[in-house]
Amino acid sequence: MGNDKNFFSVFKNLKEQVDRLPLSGNAKQKMKSRIIELKELTIDAREPRIALVGRRGAGKSSLINALFGERRQATGSVQAGTGRGKWLWYPSDEEKKIRLLDSRGLGESEKPLKADEYSAVAQMKKEVKDDPPDVFLFLIKAKETDARVDEDLRELNDIRAFIRKAHSYDVPVICVVTQVDELDPPYYKQLPLDGHPEKAKNIKAGVHLMEKRFKEHHIPLITTIPVCTYTDFDEDGNIVYDMRWNVDELAAYLVDILPNDAKLKTAKAAKAVPAKKKAAQKIVATMSGMAVIIGIEPIPFADMPLLTALQAIMIMAIAYISGREISRATAGEFIGALGVNFGVAFVVREGVRSAAKMIPAAGNVLSGAVAGGVTYGIGQAGIAYYIEGKDLKKAKQAFEREKKHFRKEQEKE
Repeated sequence: MGNDKNFFSVFKNLKEQVDRLPLSGNAKQKMKSRIIELKELTIDAREPRIALVGRRGAGKSSLINALFGERRQATGSVQAGTGRGKWLWYPSDEEKKIRLLDSRGLGESEKPLKADEYSAVAQMKKEVKDDPPDVFLFLIKAKETDARVDEDLRELNDIRAFIRKAHSYDVPVICVVTQVDELDPPYYKQLPLDGHPEKAKNIKAGVHLMEKRFKEHHIPLITTIPVCTYTDFDEDGNIVYDMRWNVDELAAYLVDILPNDAKLKTAKAAKAVPAKKKAAQKIVATMSGMAVIIGIEPIPFADMPLLTALQAIMIMAIAYISGREISRATAGEFIGALGVNFGVAFVVREGVRSAAKMIPAAGNVLSGAVAGGVTYGIGQAGIAYYIEGKDLKKAKQAFEREKKHFRKEQEKE
């Protein structure tokens, strides 16, 4: 996305307009902060760096495929062999979606495969010296949560301390309890897996035990998520048996905690709609906040080009997350198809200002709510259309509904 000249030109135009506007000092500072956030989310967008920690058989390859792949693929970073413990691209060097770092089995007694290789911890430190991970995924099989994991956690803490010292960055950790379908009763294989009282109890016990162990080792956890990633494919790569459970929740958490510049490409690569929506909502919130600031400021006529530019960028970003790259013109056509009448919106906003001359501050707040509401409604319509796959009629309904909802919430504040 950072290489998309069309997108960059729209962003550049938006920034230049913000710089030229006669905004008050506080509003100018808020806008600059939002512009920086927008740049991180879009222009600076990069692939995420995910470090996998867990012993062999914990299901690292299956988890990554469940999160980002449509079919069973060989992932170099999670294969046995000399490549383990190094940053590699998923699914391949030719198709770079995610950067993965496999722990090569922390806490295991296995010696390096070759005499000139580093130990698992030393190898990881070597790899993260220049490129720290955005997040650690600590994987453990559900049936092994009561097994010896203290050494694994000590080594994880060692690596986290190394990164903190080298990069001044405390890498967040998500604990993933895998293969929960194997917990008692083993015959229960229906989704949701926690639909059976006994299995739900055992899943909860495993999660609680891992949280306790992380607390004992003073490792702060973002969350602990139990998952099942089992899928079967036919020769053409089509899913013929799907037992995935809670993978969407994990994907959404990932997008939520990643740095801004890694959110969009993670959401684009993820197969989970909740993850895509999470990133899209972040974009919509940023843009709506900018629109409110623009609407509040008494700058008639000058604000319209700015509002239309940021709304176009918003739709372009949402489409990108869905896997489609569109131009500003296409984004404008979508906004027009929603029935958005910028002239009417402008008149309404100026009417609010004029009617509130006796209490200008209140009038400006209402005008900000109008501008923010229209932008928020357009964003929600974009999510409905591009990410949820709804038709234009449903997108229009989302626009009208969410526009009104935003304005009501703003007027309460």
